Amino acid sequence: MPHPDLRLLTDLDREHVLHPISEFRTHEKKGARIVTGGEGIWLELGDGRRVIDGFSGLFNINVGHGRREIADAVHRQMQEVAYYPAFWDFSTEPAIRLAERIAGLLPADRELGHFLFTSGGSEANETAFRVARAYQAVRGAPGRNKIISRRHAFHGITRAAGSATRLPAYHIFTSTDSDHIETAAPYCFRCEFGETPDRCSLECAGAVEETIEREGPDTIAAIIVEPVMGTGGILVPPDGYFERLQEICRAYDILLILDEVVTGFGRTGRWFGMEHWDIHPDIMCFAKGVTSGYLPLGGLAISDRVYTAMRDDTPEGVPFMVGLTYNNHPSCCAAALANLEIVEREGLVTNARVVGEQLRKRLAEELADHPKVADVRGVGMLVAIECCEPGGKEPVGGEPMSYPAEVSHRCYDRGLIARALWENVALAPPLCTSPEEADQIADLVIAVLKEIG
Repeated sequence: MPHPDLRLLTDLDREHVLHPISEFRTHEKKGARIVTGGEGIWLELGDGRRVIDGFSGLFNINVGHGRREIADAVHRQMQEVAYYPAFWDFSTEPAIRLAERIAGLLPADRELGHFLFTSGGSEANETAFRVARAYQAVRGAPGRNKIISRRHAFHGITRAAGSATRLPAYHIFTSTDSDHIETAAPYCFRCEFGETPDRCSLECAGAVEETIEREGPDTIAAIIVEPVMGTGGILVPPDGYFERLQEICRAYDILLILDEVVTGFGRTGRWFGMEHWDIHPDIMCFAKGVTSGYLPLGGLAISDRVYTAMRDDTPEGVPFMVGLTYNNHPSCCAAALANLEIVEREGLVTNARVVGEQLRKRLAEELADHPKVADVRGVGMLVAIECCEPGGKEPVGGEPMSYPAEVSHRCYDRGLIARALWENVALAPPLCTSPEEADQIADLVIAVLKEIG
């Protein structure tokens, strides 16, 4: 049933609301797709349609829509104390409990025991860069200011996090800061070194060392990496990549910042992406799935090694000069605690692994002979279908992103939200997706790809 005020809301949205990653002229012509409700993996739209949320919003609605227990937990917290800043020595129970909870979910040998909660992933990464530079400075290396990130990376859109983002579309009208340095990425299908998975010598990892040597090791504070590169195309690293990368970081005393914003809290079929490749970060950043998007929350975990150095080596009287108004927000932390309880109680991490593999295998098998599908890859509830012209790696029709965008549009018309990520059709459904629902998703995508040819 269409919303009774749909036309009014559409006109008001067109007049007053800005939408990220949209063209203003196009939006004024088409108007907004207004979401009015949701349950599980399904969304209800203002025009009366129901569609599958095949991308979990933005990789983040892990437990699905309509979880009353999260709303109830936030309501209870707001009746007690909705908000108070975390500056100086003020704290609240939800922030304390959430720090303890996440510490208990992380592998014990990672020694990531000290947390600061932010409002999202960009803020978490911004803060991580400040911490990395402060760590180097208190240890006697104030010249170590540079941050390395990889091509195809997405780490946010604020100033420093945006500079670490290395997708050209995000820099059409802005330059990156000079202390952010780019290096190679483990994009196996489009390997910039011409290697293939069956004869990979990890030149992408070796390129990191070359970048460090070129820039000067004494100028670099940290490197930031995603376990699986999400917005860049769901890029799964080759075997041995993170082992080599960590050896390089240790050899040059460079901090490893692990951006688990997309991969954290079950998305990859384990609680954290680091568990797939035995990654031991110095700082871990997270957001998205920690609350399943029910309230804005991100954060970072600092290793015992980094915390101890900053505690013991910072000059007397100099405080931890990091702070945002909504750090450690109690209502948001209450939402996270309720969300993580659902993930654990319902076995959604295991479900993501099992059902995600079912979805990926089904797509890989049934699209194996499709002339424009070159690769189907993923881990857990992250799947990418790489598209290109037959026999090469050029965009279909010569127009970048046009083919995946067309597939995405047709999927939406059939009742599925999929996303075009560069030359990929990407899927990241909620972790609560059932085997039957995964088959529905696969049926829709396969039908569209066969129809479009």
